Amino acid sequence: MSRQYTFSLLATALLSLAPLVGAAPAPATAASSAPRARASLRQFERDVLSIVALRGEADRLAGAAVLARAVPDLPAVLTYQTFLARAEAAPGAGAAVQWVALGNCGKVGPQPEDCIDPKALARLEKLAPDNAAVWLLAFDHAHQRGDDKAARAALARAAAATEFSTYYGVLLHAVLETTRALPMSAPLVHELTGADGNAYAATYMIAAGNVMYLPTPSLAPVFEACKAPGKNAMLRARCARIAHLLAWSDTVIARAAGLALQERLADSADARARIATERRTLAWQTQQFAVQVLKARNDRALAARLVQLVLEGGTENSIQLALLRSLGIDTTPPLDWQSGR
Repeated sequence: MSRQYTFSLLATALLSLAPLVGAAPAPATAASSAPRARASLRQFERDVLSIVALRGEADRLAGAAVLARAVPDLPAVLTYQTFLARAEAAPGAGAAVQWVALGNCGKVGPQPEDCIDPKALARLEKLAPDNAAVWLLAFDHAHQRGDDKAARAALARAAAATEFSTYYGVLLHAVLETTRALPMSAPLVHELTGADGNAYAATYMIAAGNVMYLPTPSLAPVFEACKAPGKNAMLRARCARIAHLLAWSDTVIARAAGLALQERLADSADARARIATERRTLAWQTQQFAVQVLKARNDRALAARLVQLVLEGGTENSIQLALLRSLGIDTTPPLDWQSGR
């Protein structure tokens, strides 16, 4: 399936705020100073990575790996692969580190290749057997190979899982902490966020912009498999369970997908109407959050609050709700609001 409307709103906000970050392409309206700003940002990221290279915590090293993945022409000691290897060897390294390792395939740099490392996936299957996100990655991988038996087994494991997590909150925290290891110069802040910009917004922008390009399961094969379960009770039950896990997942796009799948599988008009209301509410919340992300560029207090929420921990969904509530923004859309779906 294509990316949901709710996700595209947030992505648009991040890309509008940060056309020079991570693998995000620069829009056609980028300022003429973009090459200079990009060079300044790359130098800042190199300096940050040089400092973080002295650290030994697994999550912090994984955050550095995420940041390094999109930076070209790094010395060997500061590359994505080097930070990743150190993170994997560090005490306490867990599933979040292996999620970063999923991207250890193909080329890296400003336009990293969209692929999944099968060795990292195999390690995740052992480290996080109760995570449906892992098994949906395996389902997609088997689907691409045309291995129907492995695909059915992966779908069954996904349905038997207890959560769906892409470790978004942990990794956003780690990359944000990495980015904050070095104060950002005022000229770079202004190049990234404008004359009235602030460092809190710039650091959030860098972290969120890079985490947004970590590997995630493609949900199109699942939607195809669950498109018409008909009288197949086992398939319907598995699809319903996966839809539930997605709807209570750690990211906006997965929650939106889960609600969409629940709506498709609903067996009554009342149930479909209830779920449609939840989808509309999520779209409203994500739109309001995206507006605040854009405003944070020129509002230091707002940007500081956003950074604080990330550092306190949580999922993308919980951070979104917490920010709206802290600002007194209604999390329920007005009756006359249209989601644009």
